[in-house]
Amino acid sequence: MKFRPILTAPPAESPVSLDEVKAQASVDFADDDALLTGLRDAAVAYLDGFRGVLGRAMVTQTWQVQRATWVRELRLPVPDVSAVAISYTDAAGVEQTVAAGNIHVLPIATGTLVRLSDDFGLPALEVGNPAPITVQFTCGFGAAADVPANLKLAINALAATWYETRSAQPDEALPMGVEVLIRPYRWVAV
Repeated sequence: MKFRPILTAPPAESPVSLDEVKAQASVDFADDDALLTGLRDAAVAYLDGFRGVLGRAMVTQTWQVQRATWVRELRLPVPDVSAVAISYTDAAGVEQTVAAGNIHVLPIATGTLVRLSDDFGLPALEVGNPAPITVQFTCGFGAAADVPANLKLAINALAATWYETRSAQPDEALPMGVEVLIRPYRWVAV
C-alpha cells in the first residue's frame, strides 16, 4: 500500500512579499491588497511543494509520508531535503523513534535517498496498523531570501497576470516567460 505525502508544517513565509507583487502589477494603492495577497498565494500554491508544478519546495517546509512495512532504502522524489525523522509504532503499540545516527540522507538524481543503517534491526510493527511507520522530511531552498530570483519573478508574473486578467478563461499555457523562468528549477523525478 502506498501513501501520499502530507504537508505537516507549511512554509513560515511567502517567497515574495505583497510589495513585490504590487510593484510587478504596477499597483500603488491599498484597496486591492487582499486580492493581490490571494493571487500571490495562489501562484505560490500552483508552483510550490510536492504536488506543485515545480515538484519541489521553495521555502522550507515539512512533509510526512507513512509506510506499511520496513525498507532499508526509501526514495523521496524531491530534492533539497535537509532533515529526516522516522518514527514507528512497535508490536506493543508504543511509538518509537529511529535514532538519527541510523538514518542516512543522500541526494540522488531522482530525489533523495533515505537509508537505514545496517546496524538498525527493523523492529516488529504493530499488527493491524495499516501505516505504522512515519517518515517526516524537511525540504526547500531555505528562507524566502534563499529562493532563486527566477522563481520569485515567476510568482510575481503569475499574480500580476491574474490580477490584470480577472475574467474566467479556459486553461491556457503559463504567461509568457514564466515557463522559461521556472524550467531550470522544475523537478521531474526520472
